Amino acid sequence: MLGPVFRIKSALWQSEVVVISDHLGVKHIFDQAYTYIKSPAFQPVVVKVVGRGLAWAEGNEHRFQRKLVSPAFSISAIKKMGPSVMICIDRMIQRIQNECNDKTAVLNMCDYVPPHARTLDIIGQVGFGYDFGPESPDGKAILGAWQKDVQLFSTFPAFLAPILIGVFPWIAKLPIKELQEDSTAKKVIHRIGRKLLQEPPNMDGTDIFSILVRESWENQVKPDGVRKLDDATLLDNILTLFVAGFETTSGAIQLILLDLAQNPDAQAKLHAELVTADSNDIDVIESLPYLDAVTREGLRLHPTARDTHRLAIRDDLIPLKKPVMLSNGETVTSIPVKAGDGFIIPFLVMNSDPQVWGPDAHKFVPERWNTEGALPPGSELPHGPYSHISNFIDGPRLCIGWRLAVQEIKLILASMVKNFEFRDTGVKVEKHISPAVQPFVDGEAAQLPLQVIPIH
Repeated sequence: MLGPVFRIKSALWQSEVVVISDHLGVKHIFDQAYTYIKSPAFQPVVVKVVGRGLAWAEGNEHRFQRKLVSPAFSISAIKKMGPSVMICIDRMIQRIQNECNDKTAVLNMCDYVPPHARTLDIIGQVGFGYDFGPESPDGKAILGAWQKDVQLFSTFPAFLAPILIGVFPWIAKLPIKELQEDSTAKKVIHRIGRKLLQEPPNMDGTDIFSILVRESWENQVKPDGVRKLDDATLLDNILTLFVAGFETTSGAIQLILLDLAQNPDAQAKLHAELVTADSNDIDVIESLPYLDAVTREGLRLHPTARDTHRLAIRDDLIPLKKPVMLSNGETVTSIPVKAGDGFIIPFLVMNSDPQVWGPDAHKFVPERWNTEGALPPGSELPHGPYSHISNFIDGPRLCIGWRLAVQEIKLILASMVKNFEFRDTGVKVEKHISPAVQPFVDGEAAQLPLQVIPIH
């Protein structure tokens, strides 16, 4: 309605913010990541949830951590994690088969399949080489805390809390248990990590923890005065991956399964491709063109977060691809920025704007990705490390774990669709951010009933 750039008043007397989905302008903000930072008001909260890792760090601290953590997320490192991911997926398939018992069953995918518990399993294996299965004490503790958080984040107080913290940053320092106590995941990760750090590094380990420990040990030979990756920072970055990977990948997979259940032709086409390929080779599976198209389309429609907020720390000029008319009738092609100006970048708008993607922008159409001429030129689309979607951001702060996320989604979808047929039950499923994208039914979180038919 308002175009790709508009200014709105914020709640409770906060400064006005600019909502921007203009692709050139957004790319500028992401490229200038150390000029446009996350709100400092929320840093104390971030520390309690994921510690002082990449999600918390800004400026030179972010540059330093990114450089030392990057080896664990290289193309070769992610490829080596593939077998661990497949072991976890095989457990998931076996569990569904046991639940169906060779018969058609209606399952709540959030409970029975997880993926929530299964992606917890995967993140435990690739992050630590550790069993965080849903039946383990640590797995149960993290899953229980997550379920409470999902229900909590869907309430009005949870909606109001970040607004109040933005207005009154000192609230984050009040002696309130929920604000001052570390998250369950943080407690578990740090406890296990400290124990593992007392042991010699696994020189053959392909999990992220082993890679970072090896890097840390090798960096011990650095000259005095040159900063190394300390144990606390290492564990906080494992924690960041753990929380982000567990929460985000599972919600996207669930909603893509719903898309396939509601689009049986697309599901049948994907199943045919998987059967024809008839391969357990991870590289072959990941390269399948229609599986890739389904993954791209699912991520486009279901970004994990609704948006991201940024705060300018110095004056700047944001270029715009599309001219904007001001209230006085003047047309501008750039936005002057003053230090302290706030910006909101709406992922869902960028990924589903009909003026960019066409009149079927809100529909699940995987063919748009592998049909010549179905997409506008790349210059008209969002920018990011994977395809033309905004989910993983761009620039110096692009999601460091995006390759692992895409690998997980593709491998899980491939195994699910190869072994089962999914049908829509007719139940109205709504999509909400709580705290990441989740399926809801009648206001209840983590609900996705689908009819599951084993394929022999």
